[in-house]
Amino acid sequence: MKTRLNTFLTALSLFFAFTLTSCDPSHDEPVADSRRTVLVYQVANNNLGASDYDLADINEMKDGAALGQIPADCRLLVYNSRPKQEPCLLEIKNKRVDTLKIYSQDLLSVDSSRMLEVLGDMESMAHAGEYGLILWSHGSGWLQDGIADNNDGELVRPLSFGSESGKTMNITTLANTLAKGPKLSFLYFDCCYMASIETLYQLRYTAPVIVGSATELVSYGMPYHHNLECFFAKGEADLVGAAQNTFEYYNEQSGQYQTCTMSVVRTDALEALARATADIYKSCPASLPEGYTPQRFMSYGISPCYYFDFDNYVHALCFDGDKERFDGAALLYAEFAKCLKSCVLYSAATPYLWNSVPLTYHCGMSTHIMSRTTDSTLKKYNTLAWYQDVAINLYNR
Repeated sequence: MKTRLNTFLTALSLFFAFTLTSCDPSHDEPVADSRRTVLVYQVANNNLGASDYDLADINEMKDGAALGQIPADCRLLVYNSRPKQEPCLLEIKNKRVDTLKIYSQDLLSVDSSRMLEVLGDMESMAHAGEYGLILWSHGSGWLQDGIADNNDGELVRPLSFGSESGKTMNITTLANTLAKGPKLSFLYFDCCYMASIETLYQLRYTAPVIVGSATELVSYGMPYHHNLECFFAKGEADLVGAAQNTFEYYNEQSGQYQTCTMSVVRTDALEALARATADIYKSCPASLPEGYTPQRFMSYGISPCYYFDFDNYVHALCFDGDKERFDGAALLYAEFAKCLKSCVLYSAATPYLWNSVPLTYHCGMSTHIMSRTTDSTLKKYNTLAWYQDVAINLYNR
């Protein structure tokens, strides 16, 4: 288990490392283009930052850098927004944390304008041949109850991505924002519930590979000191290695801390998966087999549940036991399974979620299950591309 920063002195030393390093660019020597720049975008002005989880992860990044996990031709930046401090853009170098820029507090970190500002600063201050983005915060995937567009000021409580001053960013807004920024070689979610088919499909144009979890994650998050070398690997970033490191880190724990699901998804294969799913949704009975219990990806104490295993659900639409539920179900499901396998480069799950929910099925993606047509408006599900292209076919016949 990751070590929590419990001492005031450790947190204080990191604070001074952030604030006392010169941020005057006039004294900096021109920096040649890097091979790869990775930005960790920490939205920690919430209970995670109040508990210093962001500082713990920055310490891990320093540990990894000290071990030589950041090659000379690569750069690691961290945008850090935490309680009672001005947001800042940092660079991790060996055992140093340099402050590149301090931001005003007039924009939330979940505002598209702030995210684009930081992405632009990454591109100008650490220009590289390719960029990777790690989004660090709370998360709840497809739930459309965050900031809808351009800081419309909607106050919300549930999460989509991030959490700051009670506000979050809708996944539709995140997709639109990232489309305006520099081209990404990968997107890694160090937050909960982001490996839903709805989320992945909405983000299919933002990066060729997306890493995330279909379930809730332990607050300690990714073990950065194990993963930096994966993000900065020669050639392509080793995202399967990073996801596997994270999974194994938690799978080796015990009790409720042995809880983790991880997935690595190719986005160029998602449209074929959408077509295969739509063919099933157009043909299958809208109802599920009697007695079917879906594989849930939320704790039993949380209701309603918005995340269920995608493959387990589609299989139940096609079959009742070994019996086809409609003509051609076996052929359509075989095509679906082939497309799903093409999408998911890696998936793994611990035996249980929080030592209570058995994870019997885990295909690498979750999905929302609509039990009736009116469910399409729940959390604005009908505003998602997945609903409009695929899920609408369950009831629109």
